Amino acid sequence: MGYEIIKAIIILITGLALSFVSFYIYAEKAKTIISSSLKKELAFAPLYVSSIILLTLTYFIIPTDNDFIHTFSPLELFVPLILTGICYAVSLFPQTAKFLDVAIILSASIASIFLPTDFLMFNGYLPLWADRLAIIMLWSIFSCFYYVLNGIDGILPIFNSSYFAMLILLSVFDAAPLLYGMIGLSLFTVNTGFMVVNWFPAKISLSNNSCKIFGFMIGSIIVFCSTENLAPCFAVILTIFVLELLQSLIKKFSLRERYADLETNTICYQAHIKGLTPEQVCFSISKIEIIFIIMGCFQAYLPNAYSLPIVSIILAAWFLERLKNWNEPKQNLKEINQEFMDDLRQNINEIKNKINRE
Repeated sequence: MGYEIIKAIIILITGLALSFVSFYIYAEKAKTIISSSLKKELAFAPLYVSSIILLTLTYFIIPTDNDFIHTFSPLELFVPLILTGICYAVSLFPQTAKFLDVAIILSASIASIFLPTDFLMFNGYLPLWADRLAIIMLWSIFSCFYYVLNGIDGILPIFNSSYFAMLILLSVFDAAPLLYGMIGLSLFTVNTGFMVVNWFPAKISLSNNSCKIFGFMIGSIIVFCSTENLAPCFAVILTIFVLELLQSLIKKFSLRERYADLETNTICYQAHIKGLTPEQVCFSISKIEIIFIIMGCFQAYLPNAYSLPIVSIILAAWFLERLKNWNEPKQNLKEINQEFMDDLRQNINEIKNKINRE
């Protein structure tokens, strides 16, 4: 056990050093870049380079021949990293950036080939081909829409940290292999450097395309960790993202112009423009994510895969509702229902008016 602690300390120190040094170098080089959009695109480079170096170090100092339900292959780690780099290269050029979503879907399809042949995420419900198709679809959706969490400064690294922190704890409690725990620690340290420079007021921010690529890299960790029966645990921790995405898409489909941008449709962003500072929103998200981290760890030991994910949906919906109406007095059930019906009626009327105008 002592050796594992020493290795964890080495990864922690190395990761923090790599992250801060790489962001410092980027900040110095970015001073010579005139285009603000290019600065945001290149901001992912420190994250990506630091992650590659640290994950390679982690792979070679952590044993990979035990603790696994399925045989671990180094391709499970390095193929997604290489594909992440390819997607990043696609995003850097205006001529190819418009095909980024296609590149991400293709990358998810290629990476899924390296999943264990006897692994089924939806075991007992779908045949192999349908299971793989579902994995590719969920992975692609997570990646292509991950930018919805990028609405305010500091919020994206908060969500990132929760995924990595839960993976670390699952490893500590022997619910995940040691290597995956160390991978979580590696990405947690890199993300810590990002959090420092992205905290309000953000010195460095990611573009929407960079967020998609970051989402693909995080999604690869989630997918391959699911081979160790951890999918329900991540279902718990991803609840806020799922609900934010769904309600943002519903607003966008209402065809109102003010809901055209998904990242400004989120409740986190709406709470901010209603008066909460970015720090207050981030701290609120941190508190609920800590609860979900604990629930996700408990889920690893439950006999079914759906009890705590269902509870997390209810809890997340309640939390987002309270965050959305933070400056309003508490309402009774009748008032909440009346407000919902009024909003629904207004949306229907606006859609009808828009259709009639066209």
